[in-house]
Amino acid sequence: MMGEECVTMNGERPKLRSSSVVRQSSWICCLIWLGLGVVSFLGSRGLVFGGAAWGASLTRVAGESSCLACHRKESGRPGKIVQIHEGSTHGKLGVECNGCHGGDSNEMDKSKAHAGTDAAPFIGKPDPLATLAMCGRCHTQPLALFKTSRHFQAQRGVPRLDCAECHGAHSVGAPPASFSFSAFCAGCHGLEYLPALPPPFQEMLTLSDDLREAVRQVEEAGRTPSSALIRRRKEIRHLTSEIVHPADVKGGLEKIPHVLQLGKTLKQQIELEKNKKP
Repeated sequence: MMGEECVTMNGERPKLRSSSVVRQSSWICCLIWLGLGVVSFLGSRGLVFGGAAWGASLTRVAGESSCLACHRKESGRPGKIVQIHEGSTHGKLGVECNGCHGGDSNEMDKSKAHAGTDAAPFIGKPDPLATLAMCGRCHTQPLALFKTSRHFQAQRGVPRLDCAECHGAHSVGAPPASFSFSAFCAGCHGLEYLPALPPPFQEMLTLSDDLREAVRQVEEAGRTPSSALIRRRKEIRHLTSEIVHPADVKGGLEKIPHVLQLGKTLKQQIELEKNKKP
């Protein structure tokens, strides 16, 4: 009550804190709030993690996109896709997820990252037409050739197959050892109403498989393929592309012998490099 002396439950006068203790407590509170503010700010920039954004265990390597940082930590298919992509030609050249799928790779919040931007809207699972457009942003000539082929139905504007069916979606340039272009094409050609590919076409596709395997063996032997070898292989792949993408049967039969001869020479060169003593 007013006018009465305040005592504790033990009948003692309460001890008032000194002004220095009060000031110290205030400074501690200020530092705590300041620290929380800094963590929140850095977290919004994708530099500090922990919370509800994309998982408390998420860590980000310097220079790595938020796409890779998030999907890398996931188990199952998403995590496996990151591993496949990193071994691909796209991965080795630094083409990251947003290079194809769009989205905002600087955002650590999933909904914001997948919302994308006006210039790069997010496309998670593109349909065949979207896949062609996606790949064609860089591979303009192969797409132009493909659209002249029977694989692309011009009257309907719908492809019978798309880039990813032949080249893979994430393993571009680095398919598994068990993959074969010759076997893939034979999965349609030669069945039911479709005639089998002419033998020279089959030989050219087999050559592509053989060269890929031969280069892989050189690398597994601990040797780096020479620049001359890589340059010749690119030449053969380019010539093959100009035949396969437009499905040019008539013109292809005239061009394929030259491709096969180049391939024969390259195989010999690869064998020399594989057996060359370090």
